[in-house]
Amino acid sequence: MRADRLISILMLLQLEGKKTAAELAERLEVSERTIYRDMDALSLSGVPVYADPGAGGGFSLPPNYKSPIDGLTTPEIQALFLYAAEGSLDQLGIGSALRSALLKLMQALPEQSREDAVWIRQRIHIDPDSWQQEEKALPHFAAVQESIMQLSAVEISYRSRDGAEKSLTVKPYGLVAKAGIWFLVGESNQGVQAYRLSRIQDLTVTGERFERPESFDLQAFWKEWVIRYEARIIMNN
Repeated sequence: MRADRLISILMLLQLEGKKTAAELAERLEVSERTIYRDMDALSLSGVPVYADPGAGGGFSLPPNYKSPIDGLTTPEIQALFLYAAEGSLDQLGIGSALRSALLKLMQALPEQSREDAVWIRQRIHIDPDSWQQEEKALPHFAAVQESIMQLSAVEISYRSRDGAEKSLTVKPYGLVAKAGIWFLVGESNQGVQAYRLSRIQDLTVTGERFERPESFDLQAFWKEWVIRYEARIIMNN
């Protein structure tokens, strides 16, 4: 949609600075002619777009320019306020910061957009708490976060689903939350695996640094891991 593309152009110019028509066309997957028409539309709507011709030129905005927040669409506003209800954000320690930011956003929104946000919050409620209270107690959560950021290996004592306990040295690659249940994804001598945080009995950050493979894709791994996990459940049942 053209409106979404115009907003994208504004965001790119604000965040990344001067862009040529060719660069914008490539990023937004449209023709350069379309970009020139969009720039005309922005100028006619009062956006102070500057066009510098010649080598090193391109389109830019004044340094102090801030785009109006009413560029957000109704689905985008709804998605933001629903996202804030996710309990996993509180476990990450950023839930309160996000809700504070959304309150500021609410004040800045035009009246109709504020009504959209209020409407969706009055009609959809997400209760992030699990019926199983065991997931609330995650004593090693902060240490796992630190080890991921610091690229430091951890030694864990892990109780598997069948109750067997084993000791492992794990290189933490990331954290995944599935329906409020957290998993540590990391590499050990058993390869890259997902370990349920609530089953970690003990954890020590070793300080031993490691290199996280640049090619590792957390989302792709998780997708494949879930398929294998669900297949095992079906076979066992």
